[in-house]
Amino acid sequence: MNLLRISLLTVLLALFFGCSGDAEKNVQEELEGKKSPTRFRKLALPLTGRLAFHSYTAYDLDDSGQRWLDGRIHVCDFPAKTAVTIPEIEKHTIHAMNPIFSRNGAQMTFMALPIGPKYGADWPEAFDLFVYDFLSGELSNISKQAGLGPSIDEDPVFTPDGGSLVFKRNREDLWMINLKTLRVQAITADGKRNEESGPRISPDGQWIFYWNGDGVGADIYRIPVTGGSAELLAGLPSIQEMFPVFMDNGHLAYTRWTSPLQHDDEIYFLDLANGTHRGAAFNSTNGADDSDPFAINNWVGFSSSRTENGKGGWDLYLGDPNSATPVHLRQLSTSRHDLGGTYTPSVVGRTK
Repeated sequence: MNLLRISLLTVLLALFFGCSGDAEKNVQEELEGKKSPTRFRKLALPLTGRLAFHSYTAYDLDDSGQRWLDGRIHVCDFPAKTAVTIPEIEKHTIHAMNPIFSRNGAQMTFMALPIGPKYGADWPEAFDLFVYDFLSGELSNISKQAGLGPSIDEDPVFTPDGGSLVFKRNREDLWMINLKTLRVQAITADGKRNEESGPRISPDGQWIFYWNGDGVGADIYRIPVTGGSAELLAGLPSIQEMFPVFMDNGHLAYTRWTSPLQHDDEIYFLDLANGTHRGAAFNSTNGADDSDPFAINNWVGFSSSRTENGKGGWDLYLGDPNSATPVHLRQLSTSRHDLGGTYTPSVVGRTK
């Protein structure tokens, strides 16, 4: 914009707003527009809130063929720099993973194996749903309380009101369980034909977002919470698309392959208002995987297998979608694989 146009705009706006001391301020705001809330903020962890993630040596067998089943939930209450484990969870479960907070931050749900039995190659059949209450310090095995039997219960997430969990059952369909009545109902019913995974519920409670299938056939859909027809949101041919998560700005973050021939994971964003997709500027360019995105104070937390400055396995990072350089969360990361991060701005109750 040239000086003559700026001058004319200044005069017109001054006439509109009046010849007051605020006119110049209004003109400046009109010319600059609204600034992005993150444009001038330093990329850093918040000073308040609670972060959780899980770590393990291997999901099942490691490269030497050893089965560890050593998944653990870690929790960090900011401004602390390191994470801790919760004794009640450690006492009653093994191979705990995929923590998710309730909207008010008072509870955390996750999947794990009940401690006690000796597990073999069929160990996933014992996955149960758990809820930890930060106020009471109590841990509940929801699968056991509801009498779900030997079903494989995974990927739990709270409904916005905190009264129910949506989860994947038997590696087939999505189900919902009421935490008060323990009533269970199916949301999808197509069985092994379509495996729906990783459900996330929209902030308004109307939609469940999830991915269907795996490998080249994995695509992201949404379905009404009450059930019904599924809508495809991300489904490029021969590209795996998984792990949908809501961001703080009305966008959906998810993980996808770079291309049909390049199977390293990258983080993408879907603008739910206009349907456009774009990759994060911080995606690795050297073949490393970037996955498991989660919203944290208008930034993006994620896990990455990049080896530069790594502590071993997958580590935690913090990224700005518009910046190529993420921050390695070295103090929070362990020497194992650190995955499944989640954050709540509310710190309720205790972790011990």
